[in-house]
Amino acid sequence: MYDFIRKSELFSWWDAGFCDKESWYLKGIQDAFVVSQLRASSGLRICEIGGGNSRVLRQLASKNTCVNVDKFEGSGNGPQVIDVIPGVEIVRSYMGEFDSALEDASFDVVFSISVLEHIPDDSLGDCFADMARILKPGGRMLHAIDLYVHEKPREVSRVNAYRRHAENPELGLDWMEEPAIGKLVRFHCDFATNSDQQLANWNRINSGLRAVREVTQNCSIKMGMVKAG
Repeated sequence: MYDFIRKSELFSWWDAGFCDKESWYLKGIQDAFVVSQLRASSGLRICEIGGGNSRVLRQLASKNTCVNVDKFEGSGNGPQVIDVIPGVEIVRSYMGEFDSALEDASFDVVFSISVLEHIPDDSLGDCFADMARILKPGGRMLHAIDLYVHEKPREVSRVNAYRRHAENPELGLDWMEEPAIGKLVRFHCDFATNSDQQLANWNRINSGLRAVREVTQNCSIKMGMVKAG
């Protein structure tokens, strides 16, 4: 699975109650993708990468063993204060550090929401290797990744990098579904998007991307892989 989240999916997730209908911004859309994949989970060990004050783990912790891997240093405008969630263990680390607190092959699911786009290019390979390391054989890796998409087809280096690192044969990861994103990326009207109001709000926080936001749509990649058994 390597595609963009589509409006038809989002509408069906809203209808099924998989997301907070008050959360109209992109993270709410991404939450719905992850919840749609994990809603029936029970008895699993689930690891969220960079979850901050996690919205999704609150929904999963009652039936699963959940771990949030985050240093709470405010990276990517994330939180610096830990909001304790019952049933969720905090490991203050980053993926790519190969922290011994996260044992090899110890999780059934590893996921992230709006995290991978913040990881520097030279750290991305180690991040994927570390996530694959802690995943059990047969376990799933799910990621929702922000991306600004233009209307004209263009090659986006990060899109190719995510796929290249995920397909590293040393990691033993297979796609849940055949990838639908190729080398050239362009916006389609059926992509679920962030609102213009949200982008305007972000301009007040980070005006440096204003020119990009004026000519693109802010969408989300959905990535899903399985570790070979």
